[in-house]
Amino acid sequence: MRNVTNDYPTKLEIPAAWYGPEISKKSNLWTYELTAKDIQELENAVHYFKKLKKPLGKISKYDFPLTKLGKVLNNLNKELVLGLGFKLLKGLPIENYSIDTCATMFCGIGSYIGSARSQNSSGHLLGHVRDTGVDPKSFKTRIYQTNARQSFHTDSCDAVGLLCLKKAKKGGSSMLASSVTAYNEIAKRRLDLLPSLFEPVAYDRRGEHKKEEQEFFTIPVFNWFKGNLTCIYHRTYVDSAQRFDNAPKLTEKQKEALDLLDQILNDPSIHFEMELEPGDLQFVYNHSLLHDRNAYTDWKNPKDKRHLFRLWLSLPNDRPLPAVFSQRYGNLTIGDRGGIFTEETTLHAPINE
Repeated sequence: MRNVTNDYPTKLEIPAAWYGPEISKKSNLWTYELTAKDIQELENAVHYFKKLKKPLGKISKYDFPLTKLGKVLNNLNKELVLGLGFKLLKGLPIENYSIDTCATMFCGIGSYIGSARSQNSSGHLLGHVRDTGVDPKSFKTRIYQTNARQSFHTDSCDAVGLLCLKKAKKGGSSMLASSVTAYNEIAKRRLDLLPSLFEPVAYDRRGEHKKEEQEFFTIPVFNWFKGNLTCIYHRTYVDSAQRFDNAPKLTEKQKEALDLLDQILNDPSIHFEMELEPGDLQFVYNHSLLHDRNAYTDWKNPKDKRHLFRLWLSLPNDRPLPAVFSQRYGNLTIGDRGGIFTEETTLHAPINE
């Protein structure tokens, strides 16, 4: 490992530094098929939790006993932090369950991986990813509320989980890319641009912030801290933050570096796509991976439209984050950080939002 400066390396060789076409062929490394015993454990755990009559937003692994599957999920946590950075669980027979049961199973599984965080100013611990008909070009819109193509990005938490309930008529596939690989490629292709990605850039909060906070936060795309490379990025929100008069303006060098990063992430030799089927659960580690979603065409019948549950999770035994992340993550205590909070935020897990 050689250095540009004493501050950060120019190449990282870790499990999360993968290339899409290669890792896509090794699905045995990142896929777990739920067994009949796993499913029975989940059904029993739902029954146990419902007898407690606790709000879904208060669920913990102690309320949701999983003997065999719990061990798998504990290991999944390690795979996110130290391994490839993502995992796919397949085979949950959601067609057999009510939406309430699906939500309880998903939140119960998530409680073994980390603690749920607020995903918006309303305090949703259980999110709903679907097209609500809002304008994707509006500065107030969160892109997951539309059917538009997103862009490669990270979320404001340690890890994100998805449970696919219904697929789109066409499109909407999930895309993953390693931010570590993108970093290595930038260092290899344009070493001169690398320092620009360690300079703060402004991100639009999209109106979801406390009164004393600015309408944007400023964090470098790449951060090297205590032996870890951590990425935070969302180009759409970087560009829209430029509308604020007091936001730091992107330099030409930063624009060039961000353009190169986008070019690399969108290269099919870097990322790969996976089609999430109903009953699939995907977990992605935000600090070393970026995720995206293709545009999609939905069904006309509202009951058939694409719908995914989402969890934002704070992971125990995770890496420390630099102080600059407090602008977005608030408290930086490992296992209790990340999410979106305002004065109006009330934590809850809505099942039918």
